[in-house]
Amino acid sequence: MKKLFTLLFMFFALTAMATTNGNDVKLFYDANGNLYSGRYITHYENGTVQSEFNVIEGRIIGQAKFFYESGEIMESGNYTIGAKSGVWTKYSKTGTVIGKASFKDGMKHGEWVIFDNAGNKLFEMHYTDGERSGTWNQWDASGNLVSSKTY
Repeated sequence: MKKLFTLLFMFFALTAMATTNGNDVKLFYDANGNLYSGRYITHYENGTVQSEFNVIEGRIIGQAKFFYESGEIMESGNYTIGAKSGVWTKYSKTGTVIGKASFKDGMKHGEWVIFDNAGNKLFEMHYTDGERSGTWNQWDASGNLVSSKTY
């Protein structure tokens, strides 16, 4: 159970750090101070790719991928004009999907689901324009519903 809460905390912490809202879009500049346009790739000290995405007029746009230092994909999703949009997928280091999160204009919007490392659904949550909504459910490792709350 402790591992489950640790996994949930890590997922939300990482997602919260990566989340932008409509007024908090990160801008990218070139060496001359102009808004950057082009492919943007960062690397870990060991040389493996850390992140890769396209930037147009300083804002991330289209598909973005983030990787573990070992090279496996950690998270992927899309940006629209610098803000997260659509479904983002979080992966374990072994490639198992451990989370799916929906965004609209950089805000939590739609279904969020968290899985354990075996791919079993543990949590299902819903957001509307950044606010908790709908019914949130939690399951144990055996697939039994253990908690349900409606917002």
